[in-house]
Parts: sequence; structure tokens; C-alpha cells
Amino acid sequence: MNLIKAIRRQLATDCNLTIIRADQTGDIPALPYVTYKVISDRKGRGRENITHEDLSDTLVETRTQERNATISFNIYGTSHDNAYEVAKKLRKWFEFRGSFYLDEIDVAIVSVSDVGNRTTFLVDSYDEKWGFDVIIRYMDTDEHEIDYFDKVEYELTIERE
Repeated sequence: MNLIKAIRRQLATDCNLTIIRADQTGDIPALPYVTYKVISDRKGRGRENITHEDLSDTLVETRTQERNATISFNIYGTSHDNAYEVAKKLRKWFEFRGSFYLDEIDVAIVSVSDVGNRTTFLVDSYDEKWGFDVIIRYMDTDEHEIDYFDKVEYELTIERE
């Protein structure tokens, strides 16, 4: 999740917007604002890569695996048109401006969906929002030490019949 948070921070800074995680309690920020939600995080193509490094006192195993995460963005605007314009601005960040930052942190864009109307009707008014989904590809690395031993003691007993 640190990767998603880093992307959110950079996106918020570059686009000068408030971007918060969806589905949480708290005060609603001033309009316009953006919510994001990771709706899937799954194994990518190919097999995981496993390497071992034999150090003087331990054995370190590193597993690297390609992952794909889908992030959904909803943009809440001051009006129907405002929400649409902000959504287009955010979408373009993933296609152009943000691509340099994403390259720096080894993230590839798999696809960016079209901006769609996600307006919902509340009790007596409309919640004007537009949104899109982004699928990113990244490498997930897990490293841990394996119990290491360099001497085994054993005792041999012979049974006679």
C-alpha cells in the first residue's frame, strides 16, 4: 500500500487536488476532491523469481513477482461540468505528466479507462461525480532470512541381531 500512497501524494501535488481514500469516515473535504480505492491487486504474468544470497551468518531468500493493481478514482465536483474537467485532468496525468514519476518508481501503466459519469442520486439531490480506473504493473519483492546452519551433529547406532 505504500506504493499506492506514494502515487496518490504525487498525483495530489501535481494536480493541486485533495485526494482521499474512499469508504472511510470523516469530514467531507471542500469541492472539488477525489477519492481512490484499490479494487484489485493480483499476480501478473509469468513466474516469480527466487534468488538466494549466502552471507557469512545467514541465507537470504528474495522473491520477486509481477503484480497488477486496479485503482478506481471518483472525482466530486462543484458541478457536473467541473467534475468532468477535473476527471479529464487526472486521467491525463497518468497518460502524460505522471509517466515520468511512475517510471522513476518502476511502475508501468497497463491501461487507463475512459472517464465515465458516476453521478448518484441521493435522497433529494445528485452527487455529481465522474471517474475512471487505472491498472498499474509493479514488481513486488519479499526478502527474508532462512535459518542457516553450518554444522550437523549426529550419532550413529548399529543394531545387532
